[in-house]
Amino acid sequence: MSDWSKPFKVSYRVMRVSRRTGLETGRLSWVVSGGSIERNQDTDIGESGSLTVEGSPSLGVDRVRVWADCTWHDGSRTSVALGTFLPNIPTRHVNGAEATSQFDLYGLLQEAADDMFETPFTVKKGENPVDKAAGILRGCNLEVAAYNPGGYRLSENWTFGIRNSANADQGTSKLDAVNDLLDLAGYAAARTDEYGRVILEKYVEPADRASKWSFIEGANATFLTEMTDERDLRDVANVVLVVYYDTDREYTGLAIDDDPASEYSTVNRGRRVARKYEYSNIPESVKTDEAGRKLAAKTALSLLKTAQAVIHRVTFTHVYAPLNVTDVVELAYPTGRVSGRFAIRKQTISLDAGIPVECEARMFQRAGTSRIGEVS
Repeated sequence: MSDWSKPFKVSYRVMRVSRRTGLETGRLSWVVSGGSIERNQDTDIGESGSLTVEGSPSLGVDRVRVWADCTWHDGSRTSVALGTFLPNIPTRHVNGAEATSQFDLYGLLQEAADDMFETPFTVKKGENPVDKAAGILRGCNLEVAAYNPGGYRLSENWTFGIRNSANADQGTSKLDAVNDLLDLAGYAAARTDEYGRVILEKYVEPADRASKWSFIEGANATFLTEMTDERDLRDVANVVLVVYYDTDREYTGLAIDDDPASEYSTVNRGRRVARKYEYSNIPESVKTDEAGRKLAAKTALSLLKTAQAVIHRVTFTHVYAPLNVTDVVELAYPTGRVSGRFAIRKQTISLDAGIPVECEARMFQRAGTSRIGEVS
């Protein structure tokens, strides 16, 4: 197994990948003189990047895969795929007979994002939305990794590719349709692995995922000690007021965090930070005033807990480790007073010595307890 805590040398190569078969067909004789790869969970296609190469290469309709070939002092070697991409050449710099080209790289989900349904596409009542999402992706010439479709079935027809549909909030691309279907079944948005295969998997809260890697301060630490630690508490509420009303009735509920053990409470912050939510319809199930007040109080407490989910974000740089977005890592940096379990949201991989990775990871921190009050 590769020991990423020890120094190694790295060279980069780019392989041509057949669009028809998905197989590598040969090494491209490019000299990579710079570039980076970005993985970002907050973007639809998940991956992007750029390369600067010597010459004026042409690829036709094929894709590319970027590899890092690593060698350690003891002679051991390994190669790791960094990503498989749809390439584009927007810029070529020419100086006489010499030329360099900038390659823009797009994750393969771009192909589903660029496509749409020319005629209405209906997923029928009783069908499995995950299987239908996989079918749409395969129709975009994308490979879908093995997955568990789960047992969810649609309770009514869903139609994509029409205007003024009952599902007016749905997006217009095939990737939008895929992610809408996955969301229905409680799955995470589609993403690709380093080989361009689409991953379909049930969404799991970061707190419930096993840690995949540890970054620990010390003699063999593989991260830089300079990092950014963010916890913005300015908008964290400690008072929430909820009002349900219609033409005949009005119910209010109040939730207050005044617990001395809570970091965000009125006690420890020394002030009230209040939010108000109004709902102009009362559920038909509410038949009595008591039920209405309980509903408002329960909603207020739920919204207060949501409002107290503070994002703790850490951005740091480490040498390469076999990690990807959504992975959970342990960070132990006592000197900098930064520690905890963080889920990776974004990685920027520089194609330089050591394969440095700028990593943005975060966790949600919630307050302890709150009490419910009522306003009549």
